[in-house]
Amino acid sequence: MSHTVLVTGGSGFIGAYLLRRLAERGDTVINFDVRPPGPTAEWRYGPVADRIQFFPGGVDELSNIVAAVKEHQPDTIIHIAAIVDLAVLSQRHSLAMQVNLGGTLNILEAARLFGVERVVYFSSIAVLPGLLYEPVDVNHPVLLATEGPGESFYGAGKVASEAFCWAFREEFGLDFIILRPSAVYGFGQGFPIFIKPMVEKPVRGLPTRFETGREFPRDYTHVDDVAQLAVRAADIPPDDVQDRVFYGATGQPLVTAGEVAEIIKELIPGADIEIGSGLSEQDLIEIRYRGVLSIKNAQEQLGFQPRFANIRDGIADYIETYRRYLAESDG
Repeated sequence: MSHTVLVTGGSGFIGAYLLRRLAERGDTVINFDVRPPGPTAEWRYGPVADRIQFFPGGVDELSNIVAAVKEHQPDTIIHIAAIVDLAVLSQRHSLAMQVNLGGTLNILEAARLFGVERVVYFSSIAVLPGLLYEPVDVNHPVLLATEGPGESFYGAGKVASEAFCWAFREEFGLDFIILRPSAVYGFGQGFPIFIKPMVEKPVRGLPTRFETGREFPRDYTHVDDVAQLAVRAADIPPDDVQDRVFYGATGQPLVTAGEVAEIIKELIPGADIEIGSGLSEQDLIEIRYRGVLSIKNAQEQLGFQPRFANIRDGIADYIETYRRYLAESDG
């Protein structure tokens, strides 16, 4: 049975993979974004582009969202749109409230007004403070007496948005599911998190250099697995919903940037990658909430099985996809 799904931020990295998955299975798909898709997103879902409708608008304006929801009457809204640039939010922290939190409130309100069956909200592991235990399950506290979210204004906007999802549930019975992705990587990613230049520069025959970061660990999660999780969150029948928060992660031991470099050197013979030891100031902040993440509830309740739980497989897919993109485009 096909559905009508509105995806905010569909022109972005995760959005492109999600739009393709939804369109390929026959859903009516609306990409609600302030900008049309760029070259990599267009290439990614090119085979199904004629099944995706673009509705221009920003989530910070309720009237824009109301117009899109009123016109298309989606069964589900998957809300990805947000400002994710930490440097921007540090300089203009009011955007965390106006866009990241305000946008979520607008989505929830439009869903309430038009009877949308479910909202799937993309949060982040940045809601976590310094970890109290591992593996980190979905009941790990996000606010402590001694500290709050690890990523300052970005994390604060995500925590507040999660809280408002619960408020709309309590007051209006709104059905929602929250996803917290971790270190999403793959073809088309914007933020480097080490892996983007490590893959793309060697494919083009260029050297890659980092002054520090060799020891920095992440649960690198392939973008297609995150898209899979979002579709499963959209599909679960309301009566089957138990937990409402899930990690978009592999659940495997963390992988350091140095280990990523060695994998890429094996997959791309001759790759010239150098990465120094030590952690940057930002790394020292972020490392406090990086730990092994439990995806047990996503596996048991949503049937989520990461295709790229082994990071070597995910990196190999990234390399192969990037090579195809370069061969088929002006990339």
